[in-house]
Amino acid sequence: MESSLPNTKTLLALSLIITTLCITSFATATATDIAYHGGPLLSGNVSLTVLWYGQFQPIEKRVIRNFVKSLSLEGVQMYFQPHVSCWWRQVESYIAAADGKKSGQSARVNMRIVREVDDENASVGKALVSDLLPGLLKKATAGLPNTIAVIFAAKDVSVLDTCKTSTCYDRGVVGKQLYIVVGNPEEQCPGLCAVPYHKSDVTIVRPAALTLEPASGDIGADAMLVQFASALTETVTNPFNTGYFFSGLKLGKTFLQAASACEGAFASGAMPGYPGNVRVDPDSGGAFNAHGFNNSKFLLPALWDLKTSSCWTTL
Repeated sequence: MESSLPNTKTLLALSLIITTLCITSFATATATDIAYHGGPLLSGNVSLTVLWYGQFQPIEKRVIRNFVKSLSLEGVQMYFQPHVSCWWRQVESYIAAADGKKSGQSARVNMRIVREVDDENASVGKALVSDLLPGLLKKATAGLPNTIAVIFAAKDVSVLDTCKTSTCYDRGVVGKQLYIVVGNPEEQCPGLCAVPYHKSDVTIVRPAALTLEPASGDIGADAMLVQFASALTETVTNPFNTGYFFSGLKLGKTFLQAASACEGAFASGAMPGYPGNVRVDPDSGGAFNAHGFNNSKFLLPALWDLKTSSCWTTL
């Protein structure tokens, strides 16, 4: 009886097809130019420790977990295109580009979640301010070294004034601990941080704003995913604010970076108020631009392409 597994030639052909698909992209030119400033970047094996602060639905956790698992999938696991791992290759291209300027860098970045902890009772209150951050980071990491601590806050928790600034996530470093904080914006500030699943509060785009259905069926989950993907990208490419950024223009308190330079774009044809020509799942009506682990679908933000000096998307 013949084996149903693909042979070596088939795998090679599939690999070549996938590689071609990964580099096929749409780019929208802008005046921004992101440059490398010589600082350390993240590469190799990178561990995430996750604190779920407040009460979350299973779908919210599942979306995040599936996304992280999708980043490093290869070969036959990438059958449906475009794939999340193709999007992640664009992030890794920053490491490769710096390699000629800073020796010892590996172009691959392998993400995995090594610890998860729940704080369902929101033990330090429903407003996360900067003074509370060190304690929460310790709870997330439990002393594990060399990790990125990621705090996800439930929809009834406000996060570090993110709704009052131009960024919908917080990231940085406390001591030597890198961290990311992302809130569920479904109730707190959907018009700022749940776009394109909610109409934008920004007057300039409101008349033409197009809202999309979330691929997971949950607005909060998919909105968190967009912000987390952006924050993770910029943590890898600019962990200590000495890596890749555009020094000529700030977004709020920070300089434009790999994801924030292309905010609001998800596919070709994107413009203010229009996320681009995304795909729509015929069964669920959910919008997506990348396939992932376990047949999941995601809408991932456009990223700055260093080679073309423009915004790159998977579609």
